Formats: sequence, C-alpha cells, structure tokens
Amino acid sequence: MAPAQIPPAGLAVTEVPQFVMIGFDDNPDYDAMAWIIAFMAEKTNPVGQNQAATFDGLPARTAFYSNGKFLDQSRKLSELHQRAWRDGHELGNHTYEHEHGSAFTETDWISALRRHQSALAKLQISEDAQQGFRTPYLEYNAATFAALVELDFVYDTSIEEGYQSDQDGRNFYWPYTLDNGSPGNQLSARKGNKELVAPHPGLWEIPLHVFIVPDDETCARYDVPPGMRQRVRDGIATDGGWDWSTAEGKLSGLDWNVLQQARLAGPDFLAILKYNLDLRLAGNRAPFMVGAH
Repeated sequence: MAPAQIPPAGLAVTEVPQFVMIGFDDNPDYDAMAWIIAFMAEKTNPVGQNQAATFDGLPARTAFYSNGKFLDQSRKLSELHQRAWRDGHELGNHTYEHEHGSAFTETDWISALRRHQSALAKLQISEDAQQGFRTPYLEYNAATFAALVELDFVYDTSIEEGYQSDQDGRNFYWPYTLDNGSPGNQLSARKGNKELVAPHPGLWEIPLHVFIVPDDETCARYDVPPGMRQRVRDGIATDGGWDWSTAEGKLSGLDWNVLQQARLAGPDFLAILKYNLDLRLAGNRAPFMVGAH
C-alpha cells in the first residue's frame, strides 16, 4: 500500500469512517492505566453500517505500548495488563528498558524487543499477539525496521508525518506499507534528523501525525485565549531552545510534547485535539493517531 492522501481501495471520503487511535506509551503507573481501562469499559463505536472490519458497534479500545521492565517490577501492573488484554485492548511493544536507540544495531533492537515479548509471555500473552511497536522517544534508525521484520511485526507507529509544508491536517497520509520507504522518514533524512530507512515490503506504518496548534483566529472557536502558538514557542524555548515555527504550528503528536515540552494546559490540549479532529473530518479522514502517556 503506497503512501496516499486519499482513502484506500478507491473509496470516497464520505464512504470511510473517521478512525481515532489512542496509544499509551510506557505505562508505569497503575492508577493511571486502571483509570483508562475503567473509562473505556462501557465505550462502544457507533453502529455505522454494522461492518466488523470498521469496528461498527464494537467496544472502543486503546493500545498500550508498554515497557516490559514495569511488568517485571510490579505484580499489580502485570495483572492490570492481563485485564487490559482480556478486555480487548491491544498490548504493543515499546522495548523492555525504554532506552535511547538511535545508535542501536539490529541485534540490539532484537534484544530489546524480545525482552519485552518475554515479559508479556510470562502473562500468557503470546508473541503472535504483539503486532505493533513504537520506539522510545520516537528515536529509530534503519536497524529498527530490519529488527521488526525479523521478528514478524505487523506494523510500526514511530515515524512522524505531516511536517511537509503542503500538509495541513486535511490531507495527511493514510497508513501505508514500507515497500518504498516512508515520506516522513525521507524528509527527516534530508534534514539530517534521522537515518534513511530502507524499503520493507509488507511492513505497515501507522504514522504518528503532527498536531497542528490553532492560530489566533481559530482559538476563539475552541474557547481558548489567542496566542497559543506563541505560548508553545515560549514553552519550547524554556525547554531548551527548540526551533519551532509559529507560522505552521506543527508539534509532535504526543501529549508529552504539548503538556511538558510546550508547557500548555489541559484546555489548550483539548482545543488541539478538537481542532485536529475537525481538520480530518473536513478533509480526507486520515486516521487520527493520538500518542499519549
């Protein structure tokens, strides 16, 4: 499946549902994870056209990309992950130790992935059930994807998309396979930020799209004061002087970048989520992946 800004299989935008995917990274906190599981317990997807392939009428569930070390350290967390699995949540792989892996070899990645698989295997959750991966800190290299292929993962969700200047939230890429690499990775490689990833036919990429921060005119529609983009710039400067464009307003699509790095508040984050969902609904309905912790 080549990267595309239109729905797959020749479907019109009006024929596809708006998918929303929420993936929680790390998960060392029992109370937080337990709250999410309880919150989602009674949530169901709209009936739609009663198509199971698009989750019509099925329980709404999330993905937990956890670190195996927390499971080995806490019996309560282990039991909570078993409960999440029984309830139908996805348990993804986020490595065992949550290390910086930009200099890892393929052997290093395989070890980090297998150690996490082993932690879940102790809970009677098989390796075959662990289909997805997100790399810690969104740090990856070419060896990351070679390791994923070696271990028969179905998908990765570590590559950021949407930083292209012609993408505005209404025309983001739908998920694609890495048969010819990744547009987001190729952009990062040209900028010298990432190593170029080789083609890996059949391995799916569910891109982590950027959040687009509302501009001053848009803020009023979401009941937040104007100046949010400037507040992001000020927060990021405090965090270490990151280069950030108030003109495009694009920020990594993780709650950490909004609430910690940019130092925005809860109402700001809610406005960002609503705005980005509205952009998709007004555009090509690319799945909305929310990276959370």
